[in-house]
Amino acid sequence: MNSKEHTNAQPQPASSARHVIRSAALVAFFFAVDKVLGLLRDVVVSRTFGASAALDAYYAAFELPDGLFTVVAGSALATSLIPVLSAHVGRGERESVWRLVSAILNLVLLIVAAVSIVAAIFAPQVIRAVAPGFDAPRQHLATQLMRLVLLQTLVSSASGVVMSVLQAHQHFLLPAAAPLAYTLGRIGGTLFLAPKFGIFGLAMGGLAGTVGHLLIQVPGLIHYRARWWPILRHPDLRQVLALMGPRMLGLGATYLNFVLPTFLGSRLPYGAISTYEYGWRLMQFPETIIGTALGLTVFPTLAERANAGDRAGLRRAASWALRLVLALAIPAAAGLLLLGQPLTAILLQRGAFDAEATARVAYVLRFFALGLIAHSALEVVSRLFYAQRDMWAPLWAALGGLLLNAGSGWLLLPTLAEGGIALANALGVCFQVAFLLFMAHRRLEGIEARALAQSLGRTLLGTAVMAVAVVGIQIALPGKGTLVETGGSVAAGGVAYLIMAVLLQQEVFMDLLARAKSRE
Repeated sequence: MNSKEHTNAQPQPASSARHVIRSAALVAFFFAVDKVLGLLRDVVVSRTFGASAALDAYYAAFELPDGLFTVVAGSALATSLIPVLSAHVGRGERESVWRLVSAILNLVLLIVAAVSIVAAIFAPQVIRAVAPGFDAPRQHLATQLMRLVLLQTLVSSASGVVMSVLQAHQHFLLPAAAPLAYTLGRIGGTLFLAPKFGIFGLAMGGLAGTVGHLLIQVPGLIHYRARWWPILRHPDLRQVLALMGPRMLGLGATYLNFVLPTFLGSRLPYGAISTYEYGWRLMQFPETIIGTALGLTVFPTLAERANAGDRAGLRRAASWALRLVLALAIPAAAGLLLLGQPLTAILLQRGAFDAEATARVAYVLRFFALGLIAHSALEVVSRLFYAQRDMWAPLWAALGGLLLNAGSGWLLLPTLAEGGIALANALGVCFQVAFLLFMAHRRLEGIEARALAQSLGRTLLGTAVMAVAVVGIQIALPGKGTLVETGGSVAAGGVAYLIMAVLLQQEVFMDLLARAKSRE
């Protein structure tokens, strides 16, 4: 990398950076609201079902439907469609945009419907494959639940296409708000339907929430004057499908990473899968707000840089986003490691969720702390390649991560139980991030390694001071109650980290503040 270019370069042009910052803040806000509602959902679910065999069956029922959505209509389609669609939007080709969207939507619905019918027929065999350790009652319950969840997948596929279309138009408000409907649906299902229908009430609430997820985005389609044609062809459809091919394979590997906890956890005592899922969701709270929010909003900007052939701008934008993600994810991971048990107790320990369940979830969270950093970084690093329409490098990274995850998970299971499953997941994602950073360094002639290393050093030093503050509060307030002690620890740690960021002149925060205030 040219040193002069590094010295004089700004992370992004001011207007573009300001747009990404404000969009990321908007998305992060709605994700935070959704995660708060998600915690409420987990409180309601844990109080009603605890860490039970029925809840294990519920999570197992989602393995194939979630995989179908992810591979066909979720991330695979978004990362393939948005770069192509953004080019049409940038040229103002309105009719071409909606013809392409129509062809994609029609094709996705046909594929998902066909696969769902076949999956419903062979549901017992699917459940036996993904959860071989289940006894007969759990297998039967999971089979029934899976057939209901497949209906949800059809609706969510249409909603996923709509979400990608709005994001390609640089519209993030409604796609960010849509998950609230799904979360509220599951809360309502647990509160109002579960007393009568048991675990099926939770599933029915999820179906209703998915319908709301789609409907809440309809005003965005109206705003952009959406049109629909009953077509399956478009000149760019082949290009989108060609990009989706390797991306689907990569997401297939990612999907298997999500199946592994069920596959391995079914061999452990009752509640192991539920325990893992509770830990995963608690880790996802900061990861979604930090990594997913910034990854989603910086992606169109990365695609614009790549479409324009601006390699230097692409490198700067990705490096800036990665430094910001790490500056937020590393202290969050330290907080998860230090405060996992009291946070779990405050949020979940009530009703059927007892102290033993709290201890099991807190145990898993210790291993997920590393995963929080890796998953957050992957949200940015992977999109650097998708923006360049390169789906192959992330595929090889995903396959390598899958092998490491599966191998280490199998080896760690006898000694670490569900904690080993969480640690194996984190190790697999760490491999993906390291591999993609290596490839990005080669392809872009550097990834601003000096700036990244300096920012990382400041982040680690600030996190160390934060950890000392948290431990200090825990020592100073022994026996003061979980809520008081934990609240004081969070506040002291947050203040300590912010003070260190100012004292160390952490450039990503200084740049973030300056650009957020800018009126240029």
